[in-house]
Amino acid sequence: MTEIIKENDPLIFNKVSDCLTDGGVIIYPTETLYGIGCLAFNQDACRKIVKIKQRSGNKGLIVLISDEEMMDRHFHISSGLLERYSRSQKPLTLILQPKSVFPEEVSGGRDSVAARISTSPFVKEVLNQVGEPITSTSANISGRNSSNRFVDIRKDFPSGIDVIVDSGTLPPSMGSAIVNLTTTPPEIIREGDLSATEIEKILHG
Repeated sequence: MTEIIKENDPLIFNKVSDCLTDGGVIIYPTETLYGIGCLAFNQDACRKIVKIKQRSGNKGLIVLISDEEMMDRHFHISSGLLERYSRSQKPLTLILQPKSVFPEEVSGGRDSVAARISTSPFVKEVLNQVGEPITSTSANISGRNSSNRFVDIRKDFPSGIDVIVDSGTLPPSMGSAIVNLTTTPPEIIREGDLSATEIEKILHG
């Protein structure tokens, strides 16, 4: 039975963090679109997300990070880049070499993982409550369009999700920019809400 929680519910962070730490799967608002989340180190929960989305397990799952300390704890990234990156107010996902061992559902079987410091106050509070990264794959069945509207999310996921956070319609977004930092030079995979020029300034100062 899916529980729907309004974002203004005074107990929302307790409910969401309890669901995640119990191994549950949530749909929640991010700084881009609605995302499907679980604790990124919980392999059973990650497998559940892959099954719910009806997607190939080799695509991997983006993980969201709360701050510089959490990013440095789990990923290899230079201090200068991390400082510039953490100041960005637009979503930028980095493909990095991890320090920690993530489930293959997160890595897609590769030796790299896609991670992003979230700029969403809601997501940051969730991350602070659970104390570890959570996944953030777009809330859609594989092959369908992702959405920023709760009504679409509820229609696409009538069951299978433990908690859905209702934030109504989110602001428009083209999604996170993505940069692969495991290549030389770094490769811009997608611009998203950031232009190539803005990305270069973050990468090189």
